Amino acid sequence: MYSLFMIDVRTEDGVVQIRIPTEGMSPEQINDFVAWLRAEGIARHSKLTEQAAWQLSEEIKAGWWDKNKQRFGE
Repeated sequence: MYSLFMIDVRTEDGVVQIRIPTEGMSPEQINDFVAWLRAEGIARHSKLTEQAAWQLSEEIKAGWWDKNKQRFGE
C-alpha cells in the first residue's frame, strides 16, 4: 500500500497543477488513478439524467452481450 503525503496544489493562469507522490505505486495504479480523475471530471459536468444514464448502461450491456455471448456458450 502507498501513502499520499505532501500533496502540492498550485494555481496559475487558469490552470490547477496537482503534484502527488507516486512512491510505491505501480504504473498501472497511476494510470487507474488518472483515469478515475478524468471520469470523475466528466461525470461532474455531465447533464445526463439518471434515467438516461440507466438506459445508456442497458444499451452498453446489451451490446457487450451480443458481441461476447459465444464465449459463454450461448
